[in-house]
Amino acid sequence: MTRTGGGRWLAAAAIAALGCGHGTALRPAPRGAFRAEAELGGPIARISSALTTPLPLTTAGGSYGLSDTQDVSAHAHLTALLFDVAGLDVGSTALLAGGGRWALAGTGRLYGFAELRTGQPRLYLEAQLAPSVALWPDRLSLFASATVLLQLAGGAPVPAVGAGAQLQLGKFALQGEWRWYGMLTPTEFVVVDWYDVGGQGAWGVLVSASYRFGGKAG
Repeated sequence: MTRTGGGRWLAAAAIAALGCGHGTALRPAPRGAFRAEAELGGPIARISSALTTPLPLTTAGGSYGLSDTQDVSAHAHLTALLFDVAGLDVGSTALLAGGGRWALAGTGRLYGFAELRTGQPRLYLEAQLAPSVALWPDRLSLFASATVLLQLAGGAPVPAVGAGAQLQLGKFALQGEWRWYGMLTPTEFVVVDWYDVGGQGAWGVLVSASYRFGGKAG
């Protein structure tokens, strides 16, 4: 990859190595509802001696509830377009257990990225498990997550773990979380100066917002 600028190279490296991270899906969209979703954040990098910041990776899209326990989703990766890379993902979230004050959700996604000038594609698979508990039903939930990203072109799987909180105000929800990306990767062998955890992987921050159209509260 040709380095054409520090910020450009860092963002491209994050897309290739870690994927454009989605916020954790606590539960599928309710049956018959469309949930518009926007997300911002990613792994934290030391850009310079004076600046350490999460990379501003963004996605926008939505989920549609097929049933009370499963939805389908699709998102565009907007930051990637700034670096001449088109990115889309499709996926599904299922309620695996619970459904009252606590729940266990599972999400699977297929990512596709292509460099616009050459059209060369890259495909990734992602799987995630997320237990959550509603401290204040229909208002405040806490959650944890375990994620693995598989690079179909080869390379080691990239795991991540995270935790956060979701605030729900009627049809609107706002969510924030910390995530530890690539915790099995020693940062001494990585070119990007990630904000690591004991020399392993990178801390990350994600903020998500969603608004539900139709369907029942859930």
